[in-house]
Amino acid sequence: MSTSIAVVACNASTRERLVGLIPAAAFSITAFPPPSPDAPLPATPQLFVLALPGLETPEEQLIERLRAAEATANIPIVIASALPMIDLQSVPYASDWTIAIVEEPVKADILLDTMQFLLNPEG
Repeated sequence: MSTSIAVVACNASTRERLVGLIPAAAFSITAFPPPSPDAPLPATPQLFVLALPGLETPEEQLIERLRAAEATANIPIVIASALPMIDLQSVPYASDWTIAIVEEPVKADILLDTMQFLLNPEG
């Protein structure tokens, strides 16, 4: 059984680019824009890859929502962002051990290494 990954971004080309960095043979990938705060998630994967173009965006609201819900609080999240690290480190979820940040433009090997680390933190 392959690992389920959800790629989330408002921008469709960003979603497609991030999906293209993840080997489809190794992972089951779904991609969608951030749902509205009261809408259910289209999928509950084993890991999220979220593009974060800015703070106070639908993507950031989704991260906060995922961490607030018991069912999704421990699902790992890879944040892909070009925001300055100082801005990203100031958000409340930045110290969460299940969240990692990769710098845009994302390199496939760094994304995959980060995903593997979050999916298998002990090994």
